[in-house]
Amino acid sequence: MYCNACGKVIAEDGRFCSYCGNVVGLPPTPKRLMRSRTDRKIGGVCAGLAEYLDLDTSLVRILWFFITLACGIFPGIVAYALGWIIIPQEPLLLPVATSQQPVTS
Repeated sequence: MYCNACGKVIAEDGRFCSYCGNVVGLPPTPKRLMRSRTDRKIGGVCAGLAEYLDLDTSLVRILWFFITLACGIFPGIVAYALGWIIIPQEPLLLPVATSQQPVTS
């Protein structure tokens, strides 16, 4: 692989050019905590936390349940409700139209 800025040969899995210091390829996107639209049971809070922390969704749900029981039912429910209100929902991805005909209304 070659650096886009200086043209020197760099490693295939390199993220930075060791000669000029430029970023090679696309910069990594930062992780964002968002409620899931697809893997939800109630509000998608546990699924969003699981995706953000790179854990299994079932594990996060079980941990949330046992922590809620250990701390008292009311604080766990309030924390989940606050997460439901504060954590944004992931954006809706609409399918791309594949027809070549113009849309008329």
